[in-house]
Amino acid sequence: MPQLLPPVFDIISYLLCQTLSPMTGLDRSLAAAYQSHMTARRALAIAIAEEAREAERRRALMTKTQDLEQRAVEALRAGRDDLATQAAEAIAAMSGDIHAAEQASRHFAAEVALARREVDAQRRRLSDLDRGRRMARIDSALTGTIHGSETGLDSFSEAEIALEKVRANNQNARAIRHEMSQPAEHLIERMSEAGFGRPTHIRASDVLARLRKAAEQPVATLIESNLRS
Repeated sequence: MPQLLPPVFDIISYLLCQTLSPMTGLDRSLAAAYQSHMTARRALAIAIAEEAREAERRRALMTKTQDLEQRAVEALRAGRDDLATQAAEAIAAMSGDIHAAEQASRHFAAEVALARREVDAQRRRLSDLDRGRRMARIDSALTGTIHGSETGLDSFSEAEIALEKVRANNQNARAIRHEMSQPAEHLIERMSEAGFGRPTHIRASDVLARLRKAAEQPVATLIESNLRS
């Protein structure tokens, strides 16, 4: 039974990957790339800090070597060859360490420079990918408006067609109401519009005629007429 577990897990992982949307896959890939980039940046920072400590140790050894050399010279002048010999041995050992450290440091600095360039390149690629992801989200949203209908039309076209149908139905309903209105009222309105009998509503032409008549009267007569009214 335990031997069957890895294939089962592989099948489940495959099915889960198949159900992921492209945007979800992109988000996961970018998250993994970002984590890798952050790990590389931390490793680079640690390497730079370690190299700085190593450089400080070399400077300390060089300072100690110079101090021993001065003391050895003074010992030789004083006839203390034994102390000068011990100092020379210590200077030789430290000089070998310094030389080896300097060679290692030059090699390490070259590796750090390469790593720094790679980290900078990763940062630029991540920035490009992040901008691409934002644009992909916009494109996905726009694509959703096009392919979101069972009729094959985008949602905007469907809404426009539906609006036209509503307008046509309302127009038909108005026509039906007009035709089904009471015949007498409809006839009175038609005859009033033709100029027979009193108008059924205030018309702009009547108002304009009244205003023209008022404009033709003298000013005094107009004021007296207004006072009487």
